[in-house]
Amino acid sequence: MKTLHISVFESIYLIYMFLFFKTNIDFNIFDTPKGWWFEHLVGNNYGLRICPFGRVAIFGLIFILLVRHIVNIPKLFIKISLFISVILSFMNLNAVVYLIPIWLLEYNNINTNKKL
Repeated sequence: MKTLHISVFESIYLIYMFLFFKTNIDFNIFDTPKGWWFEHLVGNNYGLRICPFGRVAIFGLIFILLVRHIVNIPKLFIKISLFISVILSFMNLNAVVYLIPIWLLEYNNINTNKKL
């Protein structure tokens, strides 16, 4: 039950950071990709730093984090989904910064052999 609380906290954190968190701090060193689906705010302007694709794609990770407590999802599948989140987040380094706490918690959970 304790890990369910962690997953719920992670999900709330991801929803807040990807959908509602506004800042003028930009960690991105790359240009924004072309096309409205991947464009995100760059520079010192105040606003959301995640592109529309990231705001939708994060729900896939949230789904896996929550459903693993209802359905037995193999650890390999969770590792693959975390790896995909690492790869996709490099389109926007702000997403990398926002996801680091989740990756650290999940890495710890996977390597301590706790059943999630």
